[in-house]
Amino acid sequence: MDEYVKRPARYVLLSLGALWTVACFAFYQWCYPYHFFYKEQNQLFLWSSDYIASYFQESAWLSSLVGDFLTQFYYYLYAGATILTLTLVIVLWLTYIVLRRFGMGRWWAFAVALLIATVEAVFHLRYDFKLSATMSLLGWLCLIGLLSCWVQNRRRLWRTVLALAVAVPLGFWVFGIPSFGRFTLPNWYLERQLAVDSEYYFGNWDKVTQIVEEDTGRTPEMLFFYNLVKAQRGQLPDVLLKYTPNNLGTFYHIGPETPLLIIKNMNELYYALGDMTFTERAALMANVFSPDNRNNRMVKRLAECAIVSGDSLAACKFLRQLEQTFVWRDWARNAPSSVYYAEKARYNNRQDTVSVNDNTHFIMVQLLDSNPDNEVALDYILCSTLLLKDITNFKRDYDRYCSARPRLKKLYQEALCIWLAGTKASEEEWLRYIRQNDVLQRFAQYNQQRGSAAFRDTYWYYFDTAKVPQP
Repeated sequence: MDEYVKRPARYVLLSLGALWTVACFAFYQWCYPYHFFYKEQNQLFLWSSDYIASYFQESAWLSSLVGDFLTQFYYYLYAGATILTLTLVIVLWLTYIVLRRFGMGRWWAFAVALLIATVEAVFHLRYDFKLSATMSLLGWLCLIGLLSCWVQNRRRLWRTVLALAVAVPLGFWVFGIPSFGRFTLPNWYLERQLAVDSEYYFGNWDKVTQIVEEDTGRTPEMLFFYNLVKAQRGQLPDVLLKYTPNNLGTFYHIGPETPLLIIKNMNELYYALGDMTFTERAALMANVFSPDNRNNRMVKRLAECAIVSGDSLAACKFLRQLEQTFVWRDWARNAPSSVYYAEKARYNNRQDTVSVNDNTHFIMVQLLDSNPDNEVALDYILCSTLLLKDITNFKRDYDRYCSARPRLKKLYQEALCIWLAGTKASEEEWLRYIRQNDVLQRFAQYNQQRGSAAFRDTYWYYFDTAKVPQP
């Protein structure tokens, strides 16, 4: 009869544990997945004897080793939520078993174990909370469970004292002190930013466009990647005024007070523009500001810079590191022969000038002087001056790089109208610069009702009403 009563209780506990497992996995996989990619990118785990041996030199080596080893697989879809959920489930049931061995009742033991697993799951909402911290807790639970078996089977006091004297220092050396995170709510603002960042990184540019265009609370970082996608598709002038205020990233300067996400994003802008020197600089700085100065995304970018620049020795150095990873091994072996990087090398900065700061306008001038076909740099330099309402410099750059091959975009045509009208240009100049008759017609209409919201899609409306971003 007693066994009959216990069996339904066991089924109830198993069902509750299963429901918690499904809920944990579902939340992290479909509601909060992108922080896994961020954590994976901000470390570099090498499968080499020298690298693994470096863990033994510090305390908590086993929990750090196992946590970092598993974190590298966060790169794969579903892997992050699966690894974290399974780890937390093991924490739940080990806690339950340990508490039961110390005599706690079945329901109380399960309630406490469920609470501990849930608290640990909440800690992982933070982007700086490592899997190794949970591995430390897991290790201590295993150790306490083994000690409880030893104490129950060998009741002599001296054996218990001896076991504790050996096990506790060993636990601190192998597992360290379990670190506790901070209670926090899901950071949806940062999750949206990382969603766009990650999808851009994975090459899912249509997904980047979809996320940004469907989101009503677009962040500057989201617009940064949206513009990168549009620029590389030749569509930046078409969308520059779609969302205001806009963010091209060309007004950022990396310094001691620059936010971390901006530091980690700037290499993407320089790489899209084609300047490998500044890409390398930005990637190195992002690597420095990563935990333990390790960031596999930046090491990959440094390898790409070296390949594009033709620096074979530097490329080999970074590629050798990536070849010792599970995730990037195949990429590192195939990258040097990729046609993509050979094509990218055509847009390299070949000007014999040393840049003393990260003045993006000066960088883009050098890139365009090196290769006038660099459409990304051309659109960024023109669009940047237009955001600042700097019509004089826009006209100067347009004449310099578009005289032979006019860049006939509606945005540029509208901006030229402002310059031509402001300088009281001759009819001949109007005919030379303005090639789209509908632009002339709308400009005439706008002058009769300046500032009207009916012209919200024009540069004239932006020029008269929008606030200039601070460079």
